[in-house]
Amino acid sequence: MGYAPLLLGLVMGAITSYTDLKTGFIDDINVFPTLALIGKLRGWEGEESEGLLDKIPIPAVEVGILYYLYLGLKEDNTLLAVSGLVGFVLGLILGLLLYYIGAWASGDVLILAGFSALLPYPPENASLVPPYAVGYPLYPLTILLNSLIAIFPFIFLYAFGVILLRRQFDELRRIFTDGARLTAEVSLWIMAALGFRLILYDFTGVAIVGIWSWLFTIVVIYVLGKFRKAGDVIGLAVLAYLLYTDPLPMARAFLKLLAMLYLFKVFFSLARFMRTGVLMEDVPVEELEEWDILGETVFEREGEVLRDRSDLFTRMKNAVTSADPSLLRPDYGRIIASPTAEGLRREQIEELRKLVEEGKLENRFLRKKSMPFAPALFLGFLISYFWGDIFWWIQVKIAGM
Repeated sequence: MGYAPLLLGLVMGAITSYTDLKTGFIDDINVFPTLALIGKLRGWEGEESEGLLDKIPIPAVEVGILYYLYLGLKEDNTLLAVSGLVGFVLGLILGLLLYYIGAWASGDVLILAGFSALLPYPPENASLVPPYAVGYPLYPLTILLNSLIAIFPFIFLYAFGVILLRRQFDELRRIFTDGARLTAEVSLWIMAALGFRLILYDFTGVAIVGIWSWLFTIVVIYVLGKFRKAGDVIGLAVLAYLLYTDPLPMARAFLKLLAMLYLFKVFFSLARFMRTGVLMEDVPVEELEEWDILGETVFEREGEVLRDRSDLFTRMKNAVTSADPSLLRPDYGRIIASPTAEGLRREQIEELRKLVEEGKLENRFLRKKSMPFAPALFLGFLISYFWGDIFWWIQVKIAGM
């Protein structure tokens, strides 16, 4: 692999990080000039940053697709030839998933897709590569995971500093203690899935491996979570059996799994605090502007106007603890306004103002403050290029390898 992906990635990452930090917007021309041209010809409306940088075309997507097409044709390798396009599409899909749950904006989707087109496969100097990315252009998943994991120390330090300045020590305690029981329970359920697989193999010789092992683990977690108390008892019993059969390795595996899940729990608790305590503000409807992102869902059901201020992670937690996937997508009826990444439209603001005037809604709305994510994606790209997959490294360490 040559230096073209790295050079384009460095230029694109530096410029998009700068514009995101300064203006909060990402210009298509800095990632995918062809898309910017199509948008201009079709008269698409969008946010534009001001300055010279939004005039500089950086053909990251185009170069990525053509670069791997050239390599593939040169080496007579069809998969390599289409890998730039496949990487772009995969990055686009991953980004759109986060976009539609309101986790980030459309510009972040395009940045991830651009990096994915440039790096569909791990480069030769990446020392820790997940097996799924060796033979297939699936490295965009690594870029995304690296971006999410790499910002954890910064989120922790920033949130910790805010807590100390505000003297919110109860909030600090909740970050480390809330959800600790669920973390331990999920660890038990995962170990139970491992134990069931080992018991099945010992008594029948049937081995559940590959993707089937993941599906089996998900089913076990779902069933044990559905019957939570019984699931805890079963998990403890299976863990005791594993410790009896192979004490030291199983104890290490369980403690490493518990530590990893607890770190993720702390991360999500910090992220929740950032969303609710730092990156959210309570404003009247008069201060709402077009493109603002709400931190709540306002909806009408059976003639009554209601609001839901729970976030996705809270719904995920409730869905896991109750083993009820329907909690992930509540039946809101007619949604008036919600935390979509494209922000509020003018007509939505007018309807909210009308509902306030009619006394159907309190004149207080949660509004998200913008949080630039382009620098995190750039950092994820650099880690992916020069080192490898952080998440896979964590799994390797948990496995004791």
